[in-house]
Amino acid sequence: MNVKSLLLGFPLLLVLLTGLSGRVPAQDIPDQRLMAMEKMRFDAMIRQDTVTLSRILANDLIYIHTNGVIDDKTSLLKSIASGSVVYKYILPEKSITRVEGDFGWVYGKANIRFKVASINMTIDQYVSFINFYRYFRNQWLLVACQNAKVNTDIPDFNKPPAPQVKKSIQPAIY
Repeated sequence: MNVKSLLLGFPLLLVLLTGLSGRVPAQDIPDQRLMAMEKMRFDAMIRQDTVTLSRILANDLIYIHTNGVIDDKTSLLKSIASGSVVYKYILPEKSITRVEGDFGWVYGKANIRFKVASINMTIDQYVSFINFYRYFRNQWLLVACQNAKVNTDIPDFNKPPAPQVKKSIQPAIY
């Protein structure tokens, strides 16, 4: 057996051994830690735990809500601490994480219920989100968050379109 054969066979052997051993590959560990941090952040938002949130949010945070309002770390913590916005639940689904070096992101969708004190209204939303994290001093910090409301009123394209009534054009008489 020559060196070239060994080098070509090594990746296959590594895949087989990893699959048979049931061990999680090393690159999945940062993804799992990032997902755990995301869950911790959601839980802290629901509990209005601004101490935990303060440790998770980067000082240069940019947080964009579904209505276009942009918060930084200070304003987000203030709105949660004051009860201006009270998150009742955040139920993520279909989340995907990626980690590249000291940066990671989480993309997903979630059902969210929150109360806005200024209008005394509880709002249910289905949202998509992408959250960017930076690994700094042995922990993940949220640096950017973009949320978008997902339209659940999607038309059924299998149905024929409703007939459109055209108005006849009448020439103006002067």
